[in-house]
Amino acid sequence: RQVRELIKNLGKQHTILLSTHILPEVEMTCSRVIIIHKGRIEACDTPENLLGQIRQAGGVVVEAKTGKDDGAEELKKISGVREVMTEHDEGWQIFSLRVESGLDVREEIFRLAADRKWTLRELSQRRATLEDVFVEITHSDQAEIPI
Repeated sequence: RQVRELIKNLGKQHTILLSTHILPEVEMTCSRVIIIHKGRIEACDTPENLLGQIRQAGGVVVEAKTGKDDGAEELKKISGVREVMTEHDEGWQIFSLRVESGLDVREEIFRLAADRKWTLRELSQRRATLEDVFVEITHSDQAEIPI
């Protein structure tokens, strides 16, 4: 914590170049981010602007018992849901949903769960991180976020 504060304070009057792969630290410390991929600068902006520009800016986690329903298929029908990944944990299905930027689909998921009589244990929104930005930029053939 002290190092973070030192970097922030020095950064008010100086330019500090911090090279790291620990992106949560970057989010807490840096006012600007440069993402370099294969020797090229692919993105350069504030963390907030980078987070706002990615296609899938977050998601939703749903833990449910769906009975005989194919929960993933039902969730994919919700407008704005781009991808549904499923894990299993002691009788519970854990769905990780990727959704379009800016959409909050939790009410629709809750209505679906109530209509289908699913038992819900968790329904939470996950905000995008710089790691999401990094993955999106470095896994595409061309950067989609302007410099």
